[in-house]
Amino acid sequence: MAHPLLIKAAVLLATDKRTWKVITVLLAAVLTPFILIVTVICSLLSGTAHHNNAAVELAFYGGSLPATMPGEYRDYITEMRACFSSLDSAIADVESEMEDGDSLDSNRVKAVFYALYFGSDHLRLRSAAAREFVDCFVYYEECVHPAEAEDEEDYVHLRAYPIDTLPAIYQNVGSCAGRTVTPDDMANITEIYLRVVYRNFDVGADMPLEGGNGTHDLIGEMANGSDVIPSEGGFVSPLENGWQDRVTSEFGYRENPTGAGSEGHTGLDMGVPLGTPVRAVKDGRVLFVRYKQTGYGYHLAIDHGGGLVTLYAHCSEILVTEGQEVKAGDVIAKSGSTGRSTGPHLHLEVIQDGVPQNPRNYL
Repeated sequence: MAHPLLIKAAVLLATDKRTWKVITVLLAAVLTPFILIVTVICSLLSGTAHHNNAAVELAFYGGSLPATMPGEYRDYITEMRACFSSLDSAIADVESEMEDGDSLDSNRVKAVFYALYFGSDHLRLRSAAAREFVDCFVYYEECVHPAEAEDEEDYVHLRAYPIDTLPAIYQNVGSCAGRTVTPDDMANITEIYLRVVYRNFDVGADMPLEGGNGTHDLIGEMANGSDVIPSEGGFVSPLENGWQDRVTSEFGYRENPTGAGSEGHTGLDMGVPLGTPVRAVKDGRVLFVRYKQTGYGYHLAIDHGGGLVTLYAHCSEILVTEGQEVKAGDVIAKSGSTGRSTGPHLHLEVIQDGVPQNPRNYL
């Protein structure tokens, strides 16, 4: 048991204003260096994000280079623009070998090149190398045009066809580049492609896929005209041992778990331990994979055809790639707490034609 004199001394110290003032000064002296370090890091990250966003916009859409931009970024952008010019010429050559209105998505070709090579020193792309890179996005077949007259021979030539599956493109690009296109590369490519296509270059701005109406409008647009054929099979559980007893937050309006008032909740939250396998609820094709530190965190969407898309958010790890075909029950990710999350869980959304639906009506 503590001595009464010690207790009395502790009480006096705790109630003495001068004591607290000394403690405050000491804490400030100890913590100030750490606060400064965090501030500097945040400033550096903000500046990097600014230059990265500006670099994408300037490389793809031109414009004068700001005087405040670091010299290395100016060089990278100038070199990338020259490479894009070579790619444009190669794309035009390849498209001249296509028929029936086929064409290449030049933004996709450039997004892949940008993600893999931006920041390389003394970047150059000769016409032959540009053609080799663009050829990663097509395949060739012999095309025979019957002769119009008996004394003429059939006209035979190679016809170019665009490859419509990203895994095949990434495999070709990997062979061309002499290295594997990693999942991180693929996620970066998707990020750049979406920024370019939807022209969201505001520094610090959340992309449409961060959540809210923009997310679902964009998903509806991306899934519109999809060639994914809806499967006849129904929905399965996203969790191995069932989902019903795991629901912690329903679809619809709810109290924000962070204490920020009420909000619309566009999916079902299922509380599960960190790293729990997450399964595709229906056959489909991976629409996109994104790695974010805000909003949905690490998340992916699967296109099931007919305008139907499911989204799986706050994952700790994603095990599939964009364009990959998946079957109902396939493990596609592991649960986590990335992004705007208060603990490990799976946030599942069902989106039809860009409009969130109650997942309970489907599972």
